Amino acid sequence: MRIGNKELIKDINRNLVLETVRLYEPLSRTDVSKRADLGLSTVTSIVDRLMEADLIYEKGEAVSTGGRKGVLLRFNQNYGFTAAIKLEESRLILSITNLASEILLKTEQSFEPGASVKEVMTLLIRSLASALEQLRLSQDRFLGISIVSSGLISDKEGKIIRSTLLGWENADVCTPIQDHFHTPIFLSNNVNAYTLAEKEFGFGSRFTSFICLSIGAGIGASFSFGQNLYTGHHGGAGEVGHTILYPNGYQCHCGQRGCLEMYASERFFQIAGPETKREYPESPLHSFTFDEVYHQAGLGDRLALDLFKELGENAGFGLLNLINLLNPEAIILIGEGVKAERFFLPYALEKANENFFGKAGLSTPVFVSRLGDDAWLKGASLFAINHLFAPPIYKKSELFS
Repeated sequence: MRIGNKELIKDINRNLVLETVRLYEPLSRTDVSKRADLGLSTVTSIVDRLMEADLIYEKGEAVSTGGRKGVLLRFNQNYGFTAAIKLEESRLILSITNLASEILLKTEQSFEPGASVKEVMTLLIRSLASALEQLRLSQDRFLGISIVSSGLISDKEGKIIRSTLLGWENADVCTPIQDHFHTPIFLSNNVNAYTLAEKEFGFGSRFTSFICLSIGAGIGASFSFGQNLYTGHHGGAGEVGHTILYPNGYQCHCGQRGCLEMYASERFFQIAGPETKREYPESPLHSFTFDEVYHQAGLGDRLALDLFKELGENAGFGLLNLINLLNPEAIILIGEGVKAERFFLPYALEKANENFFGKAGLSTPVFVSRLGDDAWLKGASLFAINHLFAPPIYKKSELFS
């Protein structure tokens, strides 16, 4: 932590004015003074410096209250840019965003499943360099890189401790990128990234505490309490997919048996589908991918509908356990699986409402995210953006250095 002195106070006040304009724009200088609880002369002096730095600008006039109209201040969202990257099993999705998390460019690059860390990082570096060149961005305005992936992530070490999807263990993904681009790198779990997007742009903005539950190829969760994400001691909070649902159930890739992920994600279709098919000889289902089961459910196939019903009931147990354990204000469902909400959600909610609080008439609302796939990237960008605008009590702000 920095030593308390006049320089620190100036930096804190400058950061406060900038954040006030960024979060509540457009504002007059008088509005900023009231919101930030700073003297008007102090605000005016800081605003002049921020305008010189191109961080804020004037545009428009405030509504007159009888005196001279105030000029409105706005944050320059294009002052700087970040890269947000999502690593998947066989592709990386890369975007360049401005400081409002608006995606200016997005590309996808494929790689072989099981590709090494070195192979994927080489591809990432090449793709990012190409994107920056395409947008003609100057290095001094390129302010951070955020990378998100499934699995157990150590943001402090900059390592993917374990990702079953990628097949990596103790993978140092930050060092090679840092060595090439010389800018701050942020690494996190992908569900945490989506949760930041929900908190900023979605249903999560309504609540102080909420949980995002991801349903798709796997199961994961992220916890937002107050202004912070709870990630756990080793970054492993949210691995609800590996809580035990049936102790003697299906073998999970994690080494346990009966994990929720084996019963409420695409993996359930792949295991239970062929077993159940014998009872539905007329069903056209042969490939038990999520997309195929979803397609056949839409056509009214009985096997597909029954598989979704059972998946929904299993997911309901996951919801029930989260509600009983943490009693959040709300749960938000995310992930590629939510497009099939009409086929499984009623059964999940029926089971979830059996929780202790629901029986007391204190039901927990469950929402389905409407942000779409870009939320993974927008949320990822917020790791870098929030770092840039953090109060400068531990170190001097990179924006003013």
